[in-house]
Amino acid sequence: MKEQESSDQAKALLKKYLAGQCTAAEEQQVLRWFYTLDQSDKEQFQEELPANETPPHLASRINARLDAQLFDEPTPIKRLTWMRSKWMVAALMLAISGFSFWLYQKVSSTAPATMTLAAEIPSQSKTFHNDILPGGHYAKIITPTGKEQQLADPFVQQHNSTTEIAGKNFRVDVPKAGTYMVILEDGTKIWLNSLTQLSYPTHFETDQRQVTLTGEAYFKVAKDASRPFRINANGTMIEVLGTTFNVNAYEKEVSTSLVEGSVKIVKEGKQTIIKPGEQATTLANDIQVQLSDLTKNTAWQREEFYFDGNNFSDITQQIARWYNVEFENIEAMNNSSTYKGSISRNSKLSEVLQILALATGRKFDINGRKVLVQ
Repeated sequence: MKEQESSDQAKALLKKYLAGQCTAAEEQQVLRWFYTLDQSDKEQFQEELPANETPPHLASRINARLDAQLFDEPTPIKRLTWMRSKWMVAALMLAISGFSFWLYQKVSSTAPATMTLAAEIPSQSKTFHNDILPGGHYAKIITPTGKEQQLADPFVQQHNSTTEIAGKNFRVDVPKAGTYMVILEDGTKIWLNSLTQLSYPTHFETDQRQVTLTGEAYFKVAKDASRPFRINANGTMIEVLGTTFNVNAYEKEVSTSLVEGSVKIVKEGKQTIIKPGEQATTLANDIQVQLSDLTKNTAWQREEFYFDGNNFSDITQQIARWYNVEFENIEAMNNSSTYKGSISRNSKLSEVLQILALATGRKFDINGRKVLVQ
């Protein structure tokens, strides 16, 4: 009886969500289901659907709602077209497999003590010794008192500050094969990529909001004209009042790509302001501004790998971070290709490498957590 009641509640909540009638708390409950589902729930969840609803159709509607909530920039980012028919077929197959999400009552606010991201699995192809699953939503939260908590839920709510930790910083560590989303006390939303660390205070000051970033993050900063939002990223200071942008700070050179609003970049006494569609890169003693390829620079946040034909070294770095692998014989890669396209990061590693093989003319093998370029 309890299971039936829970099932009825789940279906009622999904109906409210798709109709845009959920409260903030109910929306986050639905999103927790969305981010913690797996393919093994497919058959069981299908039995829970209304007679006139199919899982793919429902998944499509859920994705549409998520896109409307998370990517509501005034200028939509255009999808890339594939340059060759064989890429189109492969991309379509991966899109179907990568975005077939199945919602089921699998609510979990805390990850198990031993969570395996990008797990190794047997290969279904003789081409590879083994295969690897994609990464997932996971991070480790370190409180100002040093307490650690492992979470798979992609949202961090406002923390209740105490006298003991007031004015001190929380730290979110996202490992290889992980991504995470943080909602700060002012409503600012930050999506964190793999191998990223974010520090932020329990409460912002009355005259400013400041965080520290290492790695890569997509920011949607809540507007507050009286308190500028500042990001310290490897010696570069990024200042905004309220806007949307991507920051890549894996290396000493920090790149900021602006989606909307305006951003001021400060480094070593120099500063510049960039406009939507521009990218600022801070070097040792200079700030360079150029047009930004937003489709490329924000692909990870849309759960995609992006191929631009001239940057396979960057692509392999993205793949290595997301699947927690190392590439061997990378110097054999051909960087002169002009193929373009994107692949879902929800794909297995073998599927990504099959597309990469088409683009490069090279073969790949997976052996444990090593990827050999042949």
